[in-house]
Amino acid sequence: MEFKGIDVSKWQGTINWSKVKNAGIDFAIIREGYGKKSPSQVDKKFKENIEGAKNAGVKVGVYHYSYAESTDDAVNEAEFCLENIRSYSLDYPVVFDVEDKEMLKLTNRQRTDICKAFCTEIEKAGYYAMIYTNKNWLNNYLYADELLSKYDLWLAQWNVDKPSYSCGIWQYSETGRVDGISGNVDLNISYKNYAEIMKNKGLNGFTSETNSSQNYFEYTVQKGDTLWDLAQKYLGSGTRYTEIKTLNNLTSDTIYAGQTLKIPQ
Repeated sequence: MEFKGIDVSKWQGTINWSKVKNAGIDFAIIREGYGKKSPSQVDKKFKENIEGAKNAGVKVGVYHYSYAESTDDAVNEAEFCLENIRSYSLDYPVVFDVEDKEMLKLTNRQRTDICKAFCTEIEKAGYYAMIYTNKNWLNNYLYADELLSKYDLWLAQWNVDKPSYSCGIWQYSETGRVDGISGNVDLNISYKNYAEIMKNKGLNGFTSETNSSQNYFEYTVQKGDTLWDLAQKYLGSGTRYTEIKTLNNLTSDTIYAGQTLKIPQ
């Protein structure tokens, strides 16, 4: 089954989402922001777009446009993105948009590791991570095999009959026209029923339909982590560390690198 979609940002201006839905659009990937944490770098139409789309019955995912120059930058960008999306349940993945020309001064190894660092943080938080890029970048500027063995691909490739890579979403045009949007808009096809995946697996703010009592995600402890820090990061307060401790039947406050913990959603 295929699903029709668009991707939008502030550059599409004010969108009439009811008209978009009536035009046969199933989903929209909405730009949440770009770069590292800054109030000025949240997309100016993000809140309006995500709420308008959801209210109109259009399934939603988000993308974050990257300017990262290191894995630390990528982690910062992921944390920024997570802060912006926590209020919403997402039917489609959280996408890392890697294509900026400033990143061409880095090596293939650096760019690939940056993608992995962002996606790792997204997955730790219980979201479905995805990579957006184009054929040229996959062929020349990333270690494609490493990324595509771990993450779904949203491929930008225009003016061809079919995508050159196996992908979850194919962006096949940048000059689409959709009722409810003034000017051009990117057109996409999704080859997966992502909305069903999110609900069944309990990702992106949804509770698993296959096991509604499993309202947690698994986290691999990193060097330097503490229960307090994890509670602060994922539950909003360090004082809630006892919830993690109880869920994992821990008798000690000490945790170890490599240990797998259940973190409440």
